[in-house]
Amino acid sequence: MPSLLVRLLLTALFWCAGLGWAANTNSGDTIELADTAHSTLISTSIKTWIDQGSRATIEQVAGGATNFQPTPALNRYALTKNDTLWIRLHLTRAQGSVAQWTLNVPAPSLDLVTLYQPLDAGGWSMQHAGDSLARSDWNKAGLYADFDLTLNGQAASDIYIAVRNYKLVGVPLRLAPQFAREFQRQRELLGIALVLGGLLCMVALSALRFAEHQNGIDGWAALLGLLIVITLAEFNGVMSAFVWVNSPKLGDTAASVLPVVTIGCTLLFMRSIFAQHLHWRWFYRIMTWVGFATVGSILVFVVLDRQVADRICGAAMLIATPLAMLSTFVGWRHGSPVARWLMFALTPQFVAEMYLFASGLDLVPFVWEMIYVTTMAISVAVPVLLYALSQLTHDRKELVVRANHLPMQDALTGLLTKEVFQTHLEESVARAIEAREPIALVLVRVINHSHIRHAYGDTTAEQCLLRAVVKLQRILRDVDPAGRVGTAQFGLLMEGVATRQAVTERMVKLIASGLIPLPGLVPEVTLHFQAACVLLHNNPVPAVRVMGDLRELLAGISSHSRRPIRFLDALPTEASTVDDPSEPG
Repeated sequence: MPSLLVRLLLTALFWCAGLGWAANTNSGDTIELADTAHSTLISTSIKTWIDQGSRATIEQVAGGATNFQPTPALNRYALTKNDTLWIRLHLTRAQGSVAQWTLNVPAPSLDLVTLYQPLDAGGWSMQHAGDSLARSDWNKAGLYADFDLTLNGQAASDIYIAVRNYKLVGVPLRLAPQFAREFQRQRELLGIALVLGGLLCMVALSALRFAEHQNGIDGWAALLGLLIVITLAEFNGVMSAFVWVNSPKLGDTAASVLPVVTIGCTLLFMRSIFAQHLHWRWFYRIMTWVGFATVGSILVFVVLDRQVADRICGAAMLIATPLAMLSTFVGWRHGSPVARWLMFALTPQFVAEMYLFASGLDLVPFVWEMIYVTTMAISVAVPVLLYALSQLTHDRKELVVRANHLPMQDALTGLLTKEVFQTHLEESVARAIEAREPIALVLVRVINHSHIRHAYGDTTAEQCLLRAVVKLQRILRDVDPAGRVGTAQFGLLMEGVATRQAVTERMVKLIASGLIPLPGLVPEVTLHFQAACVLLHNNPVPAVRVMGDLRELLAGISSHSRRPIRFLDALPTEASTVDDPSEPG
């Protein structure tokens, strides 16, 4: 039942992605090829034989000297570097079919795949593909083995496929007409290009964050993201097809080494993310040692046989992958703000990788599409990981900004201190005089603050001041300076406000919002504001004197006044006397 659900989900996924395949082949040994088919995944039983020692020739295999046995098409075969898996397919054209057909093996990690087809004049034609060959030696360079079929008329014929690999492997076989196959190849390349391109954009974003914030974790994230991109590209055959095209040994080695290094580096990276949330020091040390041991395990490829080395590295990955999930869970339980996002992103990746490990041990059914599912799962994890990093960087930057502003901000309200606000005021007065910039200065007072303190206590009074600051910020722009200049007094500089009417409208909104009862306080508490205002561009009072004048204006307003908003009038000027030169002495 689980296998059926997996297949239904995978079928839906690839149908949406445009990588669909046709229905099963015929129930008998003969596979009939019809022009109306698009792409056929062979899922019935096929004839196979394992040549231990790889001594048989194609003539011996085709001459009946071997004992082919029917096996499920999606079976796994326990091969070693000395064995050859032979597959025999009996093909025939449907009546009236004339299309040219292709055979592809969507498994990029196979060492060598050879297709043998009979020639009319006798003998056999051969087409080769696989990791152990340079792409120039392939019949058709691509992400995986892809061959052209030569079918003569309607007569049935046998073709033979020889597969070499160093470990347990499944060999999916797909048949498709040439025109449908070319379209399928283009869609596959487009899908992989979109995934890798999106991941590279994420890597570039992380590099830009490192350049901006000079935070080492962003730099390591960029390197890890690039490593993941290269690993996925190799996992899907892109690196071997387009980068180390003529270096098959390098590509073959990279296919075994890159996943190990990537998983080890991911564990070390997650250890750094959750360092402050891993309260058990021994657990932190385990993550460190396992991470470095996983990366270092690739050295066994230098001294041991590849098959043995692959098992050792597989065991290291099998330990590192659950440990990475466990560290995420521990970080989540201990309050990490990004752990839940990583749990969401890493769970599909963890399930896909565990399925691949179990499949390599022949513990679960073989599903060849897991290569694409794993690619998508890892691709989803990268942007979520970078989002988590952006949250950490944002929080860290916010702490730094707050620390830098501590000498400038009032400890309770977060507004500017009296001294810093006075500096802004002096600059504003200078601009109002020299450039005639419209700037309004307002001194706001909470007149019932003392009553609240005596009636409800200091805690409630402080909460009321904080609520007053919230209401003040609603009538200001982000660039307008505001400071706490007294116990319950606030200074506001509103740039670009040119008229008394504009100032009055804002103050009316402030006073009205203060009359709304504060939530959560019983009995209901309201804030009563009064404001003394001056338009500095119309009345350029010196900065050293203007705050004192506004305080005097506020002091003259009764607590029961119906005019809580007052403007500072300009001082009257006296006409100077002009001496008449015609008058004597």
